[in-house]
Amino acid sequence: MADIRLTPRAYCKLVLHAAKYPHCAVNGLLLAETSKLKDSKKNKGLTITDVVPLFHICLHLSPMAEVALTQVDTVGASKGFTIAGYYTANETLDDMSIEKPATKIADKIAESFNQACLVVVDNRRLTLIMEEPAIKVMQMVDGKWKPVDTSNVTLEENCLEAVSTLLQKRAFNDLVDFDNHLDDLSKDWRNPELNDRIEKATLSE
Repeated sequence: MADIRLTPRAYCKLVLHAAKYPHCAVNGLLLAETSKLKDSKKNKGLTITDVVPLFHICLHLSPMAEVALTQVDTVGASKGFTIAGYYTANETLDDMSIEKPATKIADKIAESFNQACLVVVDNRRLTLIMEEPAIKVMQMVDGKWKPVDTSNVTLEENCLEAVSTLLQKRAFNDLVDFDNHLDDLSKDWRNPELNDRIEKATLSE
């Protein structure tokens, strides 16, 4: 299994998506920089650079998922990103299970990217002051999704401090997922304004 690293942008958006909809399950896509993937294979490491928040209403509605995957893949390719995995946060506090429709999406991603990872948010660790990562990471091994040892999962510097600051400032209200975009096409699922807030929070720590 590869060493998995998450940047502040990726980790913060993932957590903020779960925090914005505490009463719902949410999901999204993990992105990696295409130019760095050859190096990641040599070093057996993968850096998740960004995420795209997808849904909080009907997570596994196939037509909408297909539209989202196609659009993210097209836009991501033009910006130098590859879909490198999938994340989900369940509705209930202590539920760390993975529903079959979620693994179907993750399986599809793994078909075209063999280093793909599947991330489950640990809702029990979501607090206003984050002191430890709130995620469980898995990778495909012999056709099955298996947990990556926590020692092989790292967050880049200032991730926890930045996400704590953003949670306390309720920055999740600025997050736009694909459901929001489909309701109002003027809302940008790429979240440029939130990306700026995350960068500033990271630099200020």
